[in-house]
Amino acid sequence: MPDIRDLDEVCSRCGGWASTCKYNHFHQGDLEIHSWEHKCPDCGNRQTTAFRSDSEDLDTSGRQQRVCPYCGRSAPPP
Repeated sequence: MPDIRDLDEVCSRCGGWASTCKYNHFHQGDLEIHSWEHKCPDCGNRQTTAFRSDSEDLDTSGRQQRVCPYCGRSAPPP
């Protein structure tokens, strides 16, 4: 189940104030995915980033994927 939080942040495209930060976590077998999305519901502008455990570039400490790359908020406890 995704964790969605409202932001006090202005949309760079339309200037709206209703942007959200969404975190989602998927884990099955050896694969783990952490995904982040910032989205403006007014105009649909969005930014997304996902971290996969099978990626060669992944920070193995687990810190990188549990922090939003756009606003810096931490993911909820597992």
